[in-house]
Amino acid sequence: MIEPIVQLPERRHGLSSGDARALSDRVLGFATAEYTRVNIESGTHGFTRTAMNRVTTAGTSEDVSVTITSVFAKRTASIETNRLDDASLGKAVKDVEALARISPENPEYVPELGPQTFAEVNGYYDSTGNLSTEARARAGSLGIKAAEGAGAVAAGFIDVQAGAQAVATSKGLFGYGALTGVASTLTVRTPDGSSSGWGGDEGADWTTIESERIASDAVQKCRDWRRKTSLDAGKYEVLLEPAAVATLIQWLRFSLDARQADEGRSYFAKRGGGNMIGEKLFDSRITLISDPAAPNAETLPFTPNGQPTPNRPWIEGGAMKNLSYSRFWADRKQVAPVPGPANLLMSGGNATRDDMIKSIRRGVLITRFWYVRMLNPRTIAVTGLTRDGTFLIENGKISRPVNNFRFNQSIAELLQNVEMLGTPVRAAATEGGSVGTPVVVPPLKVKEFFLSSVSDAI
Repeated sequence: MIEPIVQLPERRHGLSSGDARALSDRVLGFATAEYTRVNIESGTHGFTRTAMNRVTTAGTSEDVSVTITSVFAKRTASIETNRLDDASLGKAVKDVEALARISPENPEYVPELGPQTFAEVNGYYDSTGNLSTEARARAGSLGIKAAEGAGAVAAGFIDVQAGAQAVATSKGLFGYGALTGVASTLTVRTPDGSSSGWGGDEGADWTTIESERIASDAVQKCRDWRRKTSLDAGKYEVLLEPAAVATLIQWLRFSLDARQADEGRSYFAKRGGGNMIGEKLFDSRITLISDPAAPNAETLPFTPNGQPTPNRPWIEGGAMKNLSYSRFWADRKQVAPVPGPANLLMSGGNATRDDMIKSIRRGVLITRFWYVRMLNPRTIAVTGLTRDGTFLIENGKISRPVNNFRFNQSIAELLQNVEMLGTPVRAAATEGGSVGTPVVVPPLKVKEFFLSSVSDAI
């Protein structure tokens, strides 16, 4: 008889630690491979979407999924299932082991991990986990009402996740963590589509999502951007609001890798070989860390393969402090393995938005970016578009709304050219408006930001 899977007390979503361990033990009990790893995801996902000043869709789903990885020598395969009866789990194990036996060898495979010590992370917020469909609708209606009052049209998205993940191996490793996340974004446009404004928040705790301010920001930006005027492309001083900063900084997650640097494939590659750990590369006010227990930006305390998630600085006082090392590359270099960042937390300053505006003789205020893509990993150069509120600043004042731009910008140069920093906040940085990797950044004033061409985007 299959034992029922129960939820945590206080109506928390996702499996409890005990239920997750019991489920992983059942899977491992069927295994005959040299090594087996079990990854379990469980919980709920809810969303509310608005468009044309009305709620258009809403839904909630709850599921438990199990990913089984089997290993024979250096041959590996994985399979995923959400059928949790013994017969289905036994068949899934049998199928994945058959696939592993015929898979090509992975020359960089390293054996599964045994027991590990993980940080204590309390990343589950009942304010988010207990958020009802009705509460999401009420929050979404604030944007609708604000847009209607301004004679504009609103479209928004509220994404909510709550649940738990676990990892276990046949060598005795077990890790468990419960998390919540919520993102709320709103775009407001004039009926003719000629002007657009945006507001958004992201966090682990629903009480930090300021729905009224999101609505006010989006409506105000839409009003202020009407009758936009022409501005030539070029290098400008810019004031980047937090969403714009976060969209750029999150690309560093893919660059903070020792192997890429050691093989000469990244900005952090040292001329003549090796990497730039220990070298001063950026403005001395720039510090960038990861911390799985950071309030309202928590992450799981382990990686999918069961490594402890690091709490460490990557950049400290402008100097490169650490790079991530995969277990394979760490073994080759005879150093300790360091997983990549699961969140990014950037230092800030005490400059206000008004302070930054007053300090700019001629520059551009940028609300956020869109469709950002990597151009050159050797310079960490990215390209994308400004969107939803771009304004010229002259002699310390916002003087007029201007056209959007395509930009080509090295993130490394941006961190070298920082002139002022504000208070860090967790920012909504995903293009689709869903919950993303936690990124906590300040607004920045930066010199010589390259707005490479004019764009007709709205």
